[in-house]
Amino acid sequence: MKRAQRGVVLMSALILVALAAIVATSLFFDTALTARRSAASFSMEQALALGQGAEALAAYALVQDKNSDDTPNDAWAEHYGPVDVEAGVTIEADVGDEQGKFNLNSLLKADGTPDPDALKVFRRLLQLCELETRWASLLVDWIDPNALTEADGGEDSLYLSQTPPHRTANQLLTSVSELQQLPGFTRELYLRLLPHVTVLPPDASRINVCTADGIVLDSLRALSQKNPDETEFSRIAPDELARNRRAGCFPRAAVMSADEADIGKRVAERSSYFRLRTWIRIGTAEFALYSLLYRDGSGQVRPVLRTMGTD
Repeated sequence: MKRAQRGVVLMSALILVALAAIVATSLFFDTALTARRSAASFSMEQALALGQGAEALAAYALVQDKNSDDTPNDAWAEHYGPVDVEAGVTIEADVGDEQGKFNLNSLLKADGTPDPDALKVFRRLLQLCELETRWASLLVDWIDPNALTEADGGEDSLYLSQTPPHRTANQLLTSVSELQQLPGFTRELYLRLLPHVTVLPPDASRINVCTADGIVLDSLRALSQKNPDETEFSRIAPDELARNRRAGCFPRAAVMSADEADIGKRVAERSSYFRLRTWIRIGTAEFALYSLLYRDGSGQVRPVLRTMGTD
């Protein structure tokens, strides 16, 4: 009888030890998980604070730029870093001119109807990127407020047949990545077009010829009255642009728009919108902050849009 009782006591003790181990393990796991969450939250806050510091530095560089034009030789265009902020924390950043690209939102005029000149430029840009010009009509239908289908375009009936079914946005783009909403517009096509286009307010329709690449510059020739045959276009080589831009702005807006009033309405030599890209490393964690900066007529700069992890 005593042996049986000793066996029950032993089993009870083993059960209690097992329960204690389970409770301890659960408490340890929850504590460790809470600590990791706190560390991740702190790192995110620290990264955002460092990113805002980078915005302040970029804004200062843009405010100090008193030139009559914006070129790749300006101080704001210099790559920053990587710089060690403290042990285990580094920051790196660069500023790009967003008005050196074609603004997709400029495809619509203020009244919401397609802008024929912008469409000419964008179609030529698509051709130079070896993409079909029908994407221009599809994009217009995606962002315009009406239900009228453009030639080669598509409204709600096209998108409701997709998987999953959805409707057109009927509003201006907020990100270039929205191009991938167009049926058949693959990531490969998106990456091919991405370096040459941007998304800005529709009134930012002028392209800075001092910072635009050869494809964007050549696309402006679609407005030329001297080139009735739109198939005869030549791409300006990157090395040619880099060589000529060492001395300043190239090509000059006045040269491009000489006797070409339509081109003159689409070009400029100074910009208002810039994209700041900031990379922050805290220990083994990496953060990317993309800030759209706006410089107004008085020269003051402020961020108008921030995104984390995606441009």
